[in-house]
Amino acid sequence: MANNEIKTNAEIYREQRKERLAKAQKKKTGKGDKIIRILVKTICILLIVGVVLYGAGNILTKVFCLPQKVLTVATYEDEKINVAEYNYYYMSLYNQIATTTQQIDSYYGSGYGAYYTGFDLTIDPAEQEYIGEDAPEGVETWADYFRLMAPEKAFIQREIYKTAMSEDAKKAGFELTEEQQEEMTTTVDEAINDLIEKAEENDFSVDNYIAKACGEGLTEKSYREFLERDSTVQYYLEWYETNITETTTDADVKAYYKENRIDFDLVDARLFAFSYAEVKDSEDNEDPSYTKSQAKKLAEEFKGKVTDEESFIKLAKEYALPSQKESFAEDSATLAENLTSSSISSETISKWLFDTARKTGDITVINDEDSETYYVAYIINPAAPDKNTAGADVRHILVQAETTKEDSEGKTIDLSDDEIEKNFAEAKKEAEKILKEWKNGEATEASFATLATEKTDDTGSAETGGLYEDITSTSSYVPEFLDWALDSHKVGDTGIIKTDYGYHVMYFVGADKTAKWESDVRAAIASEKFNDYSTELYDAISEKIKKNEFIIDMFVKTNEKALTNNATYYASSASSSSSITY
Repeated sequence: MANNEIKTNAEIYREQRKERLAKAQKKKTGKGDKIIRILVKTICILLIVGVVLYGAGNILTKVFCLPQKVLTVATYEDEKINVAEYNYYYMSLYNQIATTTQQIDSYYGSGYGAYYTGFDLTIDPAEQEYIGEDAPEGVETWADYFRLMAPEKAFIQREIYKTAMSEDAKKAGFELTEEQQEEMTTTVDEAINDLIEKAEENDFSVDNYIAKACGEGLTEKSYREFLERDSTVQYYLEWYETNITETTTDADVKAYYKENRIDFDLVDARLFAFSYAEVKDSEDNEDPSYTKSQAKKLAEEFKGKVTDEESFIKLAKEYALPSQKESFAEDSATLAENLTSSSISSETISKWLFDTARKTGDITVINDEDSETYYVAYIINPAAPDKNTAGADVRHILVQAETTKEDSEGKTIDLSDDEIEKNFAEAKKEAEKILKEWKNGEATEASFATLATEKTDDTGSAETGGLYEDITSTSSYVPEFLDWALDSHKVGDTGIIKTDYGYHVMYFVGADKTAKWESDVRAAIASEKFNDYSTELYDAISEKIKKNEFIIDMFVKTNEKALTNNATYYASSASSSSSITY
């Protein structure tokens, strides 16, 4: 079973609200490792597109209530779920995967979402093969998956909720805080208010609108109850995983690392490639092509001339293909720092690089048959755990210095060197002015955050008060920003740094002094135990669920029709977008 199957449908608005406040830490300071977070965190339950905008008419004016509330879809021990609850979780599963796909598309471009999730918004779920490894028996399409998994998810959420509200959970340390209660109330209210606004816009009653957008048989009251229950479940799951992390002993950490060190070690190396893959003839291609034996001979020749890292760099410039000469003029062209085993597609290369016998200066030739390439690999720093601190938190205020402008035709053109220099000088003055203003005021983190929201040119962090968290040596921020964040600071230290974007007024929030490898191991242990808990819970419940397939058949068709309409709408939108000319 997939880990996120017991994650809630009401991460929803609470996560959506956080998303609005902490949108896209991706440009300016450039954090680029968002893909794993996007895939594991579902942000939205209210994916009401095709349902409302495509052929709503008569469908939305129908009144659904009584049958969905009294008819039993499935039972588990002495519990049962009705059609309304089944529909809620059916739509929850759809919204979960559809929203994840949408979010990836929004970050990386249209089509990437379907590539990573295996779900295409523009295709009817009944016509899409389900490719997940966790597919239960009888699941061939995504529509099958939603149909079969809805009862499982419903009972799983119920079971976790009972656990969360139990005395045992309270004794173990879980209890909703006042802040969490307030946050849950606010986000659920926002969800309901959005539905009310949509209903008014389309001239429908709230209950009718909720029934069609979120599941037949649902009302404002029942929908709110489900959201609050799912929110509580999510708080409990977050606490559960955090509690595992905090209670894992140092001995457990060391033992787990020893057994799984390749998953946590980093390697610094130099790599140079000689490809023997067939190259299509082209008039513009001036590069020679090599046979397998020629590529091997060149790689061995290259290796034989290497005496140290400097000679490797020099040889790479000499052996670079004509089309690569410019890029290999940079000493960093062959450098691969902070390599992880999982980042290397070739098992052969990974095995050699991460061998515990490796030492600085080791060199070899590796044949990667999959890419039809011989690699010369040179060890700079052999595999070792990342001993940098687990992560630093900073706030910043960017004063941007423009380096381009739009001409009369709307095209972007570069400014002259004199104009750029002038803009940077002005940005520096403004940054110094902002820092002085902060020092003359309350000079607290809160007052810095307020200034950041008011004055920063970094739109990605404006609404969070300029906050960036969990910055490590492998984070993809611009070098100057990264260096300052990871330097030795006391909480509350400030400074001004220059980057290609302009000047940044910096505030040091704090840092986790735990070594990153240790923090990563604790997280891995927690994730593994959490997955075990999820799987065991799913297996225990799914084995005992009894479904009324006749009742499901009666009502699932309406859900499937809604999703078909959604797919038609998305397909139509994609087609319209692709026809636009510029």
